[in-house]
Amino acid sequence: MKLLLLLLSLVNSYILNTPVNVYKKSYDSKIVKVYEPEFIDKSSMTALVFYTGANSYIPADIYSNFIKALNNYNFSVNVVSNDNDATSDFLYDIRDEYKEIIALSHSSGYVNAINTVNKQKNIKKAVFLDPVDNSGLLEFNVFNVFNEKQTINHLKSILVLNAEKSYKGSIFPKFEIPFIPAFAVNTKNLEKSNPDIEIEKINAEDYGHSDVLDSLWSDLMHVTISKGNKIREQKVLDEYVDWLAVQIYNFVNPETEEEAKIGYLTSDYNEMDE
Repeated sequence: MKLLLLLLSLVNSYILNTPVNVYKKSYDSKIVKVYEPEFIDKSSMTALVFYTGANSYIPADIYSNFIKALNNYNFSVNVVSNDNDATSDFLYDIRDEYKEIIALSHSSGYVNAINTVNKQKNIKKAVFLDPVDNSGLLEFNVFNVFNEKQTINHLKSILVLNAEKSYKGSIFPKFEIPFIPAFAVNTKNLEKSNPDIEIEKINAEDYGHSDVLDSLWSDLMHVTISKGNKIREQKVLDEYVDWLAVQIYNFVNPETEEEAKIGYLTSDYNEMDE
């Protein structure tokens, strides 16, 4: 385990020296913020189109550590707005620029991701972090709130990454309600509705829904409504976002998975007392 952590540290210390180019694109006053490694040809990069939480209203800056972890694995990260038409225009513009375009969402950003991906024939893969489907509420249609059937167009494979602490409540010694509501996407139902899509699900047992956020916001959520890892040290949160980045890298590049196994989460910190 110590060897794995050492290897991970060495990889990160090397990759972090690679500069990242940050720029913005505007579509009808809606901004797409792009973070991507410099000195790498776009045709050699995979572009992750990132739909943030709260139906893509959460700004990119709150996910800066997660985005940096993705950049470390040579992903271009494109944080889109809540305007699906603007996102569609952006996707049209970049359709031939990158090796591959993959949808990435957190929480209810899943709704915007599905709405745009269903119209994009060139997007074949998607990654959903704690996917939440609140589209029934957004449409003010109570009959669709718990609709279990959802057909997804064009996608061939999906990776679902769940932070397990968000799905578990407790009664003793303290009463706690799980943060992820009844609107969490049921992967079994998703598989039944889309039998031709390969769906892989991986859980992070000791982390919560908001641990993907930068520490200021992650800590605030932890002490209020969304419990995360009980050890709030920065290195523990960094370990989590790097683990997420490795799972995404392995999903996008299955042929190199054996080389990226240094991205396993350890239990060293999780076994410590508060």
